[in-house]
Amino acid sequence: MCGIAGSVNIPIEESTLSLIEHRGPDYQELVTRRIGSNQVFLGHTRLSILDLSEAGNQPMFTDCGKYAIVFNGEVYNHRDLRAQLPGINFRGHSDTETILYYIREYGIDRVDDFSGIFAFAFLDISQGKLYLVRDHFGVKPLYYHLSDQGMVFSSELKVLLSAGVKKAIDLPALDTLLTLRYNPSPETIFEGISKLNPATYLSYDIHDQQWEKKKYWNPTYKVNYKISEEEAVEEYARLFEAAVKKQLMSDVPVGLFLSGGLDSALVGSIMMQHTSYPVNTFTVGFQGEGNYNELEDARITAELIGSRHTGEFINRKQYLEYFRQSFFHTEEPIAEPTIPALYHVSKMAARKVKVVLSGQGADEPMAGYKRYYGEVLMSKYGPILKRIPYKLARRFFRANESYQRGIYSSQFDNELDRFLAIYNIFSGEMKSAVYNQEVAEAVTTNIKPFFEKYYEELHQRNGDSLNHLLYLDTRTMLPDNLLLFNDKITMAHSIENRVPFLDKDLVAFVESLPSHYKLNGKVRKYLEKKAARKWLPDELINRKKRAFETPVVDWFKEELFNELVDLFNQQQSFSRIYFEREALIKMLQLHRSGKRDFGKQIFILYSLELWYQNFYLKC
Repeated sequence: MCGIAGSVNIPIEESTLSLIEHRGPDYQELVTRRIGSNQVFLGHTRLSILDLSEAGNQPMFTDCGKYAIVFNGEVYNHRDLRAQLPGINFRGHSDTETILYYIREYGIDRVDDFSGIFAFAFLDISQGKLYLVRDHFGVKPLYYHLSDQGMVFSSELKVLLSAGVKKAIDLPALDTLLTLRYNPSPETIFEGISKLNPATYLSYDIHDQQWEKKKYWNPTYKVNYKISEEEAVEEYARLFEAAVKKQLMSDVPVGLFLSGGLDSALVGSIMMQHTSYPVNTFTVGFQGEGNYNELEDARITAELIGSRHTGEFINRKQYLEYFRQSFFHTEEPIAEPTIPALYHVSKMAARKVKVVLSGQGADEPMAGYKRYYGEVLMSKYGPILKRIPYKLARRFFRANESYQRGIYSSQFDNELDRFLAIYNIFSGEMKSAVYNQEVAEAVTTNIKPFFEKYYEELHQRNGDSLNHLLYLDTRTMLPDNLLLFNDKITMAHSIENRVPFLDKDLVAFVESLPSHYKLNGKVRKYLEKKAARKWLPDELINRKKRAFETPVVDWFKEELFNELVDLFNQQQSFSRIYFEREALIKMLQLHRSGKRDFGKQIFILYSLELWYQNFYLKC
């Protein structure tokens, strides 16, 4: 919806807001307030979606002048919250104004009452407190920097760097990135810059510069093994329809990112029942053989639901150009091959709408990925696999990277350790080969703390290992990888992306279900498919899933081989500073020969180099 920025005792200029103008091209403003001997800056760039009048502009202050807010996102239940605020003389009908007064009346801990996607800063002038808040699943990002001079925050890293925050690579964070291909909250690749965790607020005392973080949402439900399949299907359908309906809240038309799969088709079918205007849908396909082209499937779906559809191809040249450009917007070196497709489809959508719904967020709670079936097999047969000597098994599957990780994970008895082993992209052995001496001496791989806090929450429940893995993925990989680049890329084109599958009531229900309602035999998203029969025909529900794929891993063997070698060797390269370039080139050669599958590892290295050239050296 918008871009937010602010600080305490660290000056922000009006011109700084232009760095995030793409997040809100309709209006921008920066205000300052003196609180004792301290100066507070609050800035906002607005994408007008709800209450298009001046009454929706920000920064927004209460009528008493003691409270202020800069807000990014949407709170879909704000009308229900407003009904609990009798006697308030509201100037407009925006959700921003609702939550500003709601927090004034009920306190910051009641932010758990909000249903939506949001990141905001709330200023309590009388108490000298500034609160930073991120939504339940981290759909909206929020960065901050704390120092002896004060603090600064924003929706994007560019603002913090422009405000003078030191630009230095955090070596342990680099190690995490090679392990996971992203940096989980609160970590970023920059020293001294943090991401606020999902479902968390940070309280900052302006007078003494003390701060603390608090998690405001920690559901305590247990798995309900007594619920029947019929009851579960009916409740899932009810909650999902309600989620789509309330996320249509807007004073401008809402569109849809339509793939060829079930998730977005289900969203679109329900949208058509609850909108009074023609819904625009958008699809992109990659030219080539294989699972690269969803355009025909999406066209058929669009005809079925009755939307106004636009589909376009993306070719190799466009893909690579979008990928290079994307790092200026993602700001973190996230290694995801779907980013160029999102970049292109966002460009398409921006010609017609400001808001889109998408099917993002369905796979993690509902076991939509193939690897979740692998977890079921591992939990059953892991002890048998462990009897095979590790070195022998690893040699046997030397050319298959997924099997390599599966074999490695089977060596661990502890469930969390096994999950973490599956997550590993760069193994310790690989890192030892590619790190230069300085990096090798500075890092010790330990990703466990990022996951332990969430794993501990599972102790109060009675789920199996698959439910545990889904819970972890929904709170780690989803917010700081998939949702992060979805927000950055769509907002780079002034588009707000809403995600009905991550409605907090819907996810809470899904996470209370036995795992066989999510993965039943080999059927993934089992319950969703059962519920979808209320709106969609079986041939669409059972259509083979086509993830957006490109032959980029094969390009590393051919077209991109020389480009990668040049990137590794150029004078201003990331690899020249942190890696042993000979080891990288050897990895590339082994991949080209087919002796090893290093596609995922090389993609991370490629992403790091492009990020370094297109973001780090430019900002």
